[in-house]
Amino acid sequence: MLIEMKNQDLIGIVDTFGGELISLKKDGIDYLWSGDARYWVGRSPHLFPIIGTLKENRTRIYNKYYSMNKHGFARNSEFTVCSKTEQSITLVLRENKNTLDVYPFRFSFYVTHTLTENGFTTGYKIVNEDDKPMFFNVGGHVGVRCPIVSNEAFEDYVIKFDRKMTKSAYFPPDDNPILEKQLECILSNSDTLPLSYRLFEKGALIIDQVDSHELQLKHRMNGTGVSFVYEGFPVLALWTFGSKKAPYLCLEPWHGLPAMDYDTVEFKEKPYIIPLNPKETKSLQYTLAILD
Repeated sequence: MLIEMKNQDLIGIVDTFGGELISLKKDGIDYLWSGDARYWVGRSPHLFPIIGTLKENRTRIYNKYYSMNKHGFARNSEFTVCSKTEQSITLVLRENKNTLDVYPFRFSFYVTHTLTENGFTTGYKIVNEDDKPMFFNVGGHVGVRCPIVSNEAFEDYVIKFDRKMTKSAYFPPDDNPILEKQLECILSNSDTLPLSYRLFEKGALIIDQVDSHELQLKHRMNGTGVSFVYEGFPVLALWTFGSKKAPYLCLEPWHGLPAMDYDTVEFKEKPYIIPLNPKETKSLQYTLAILD
């Protein structure tokens, strides 16, 4: 089911399937990726309770082995509307037979989308509804139209961070465990990453222990684009289908990593795993704003 939100300048569309914000329009321009089978039918999925794939496609939780699809099950689940105003909506996903088959916990995964003056905030609240400690990873995967208008090119855009960094990134070419040798330097005392499809020929660009938690995806000449704030997430991934020259870039704040070569079989030992005792909660959020 599609649900509309709006304020004076913006119109947002939320899909209860996946709980995603799938459209953000201002002055007739949609700043979010609309999905297209020629490139990628996804839009802005929520990643829960894993990021990426599991090593050898299995993990052990409380002495039992489980498998999960890539990025977990939230993105392919129907959410329930908890509350709605003209400018905000809260949805929830709870455990069901399908989730319990692959993830043995009772939980509530709340997603709240709120329109701001010039963009939106998406908030996550995860509640452990079980009687035992629960473990999970969680992340966003926000598909942003890039280029924003048709007479521009993907290569006209840059990622500009709020500080200079010297950072390397993983460029995993497939869903096999990531090796340390797959690290490549992308920034050397710089705050600007020029975009090109060649940068994404192998797949996603994954920055572990990212120092900056605010960036702008913007046109290098006219400054149009979006800003993105993602406090509390230790990993940032950037992704598009480089080989297909896809007209979008996904901004992905992660509290977790895909399968790593050093992963053990124990789920609770995965990088950046979040533990919650019964009835405890964990909240995170990210904010996108349109640059005028």
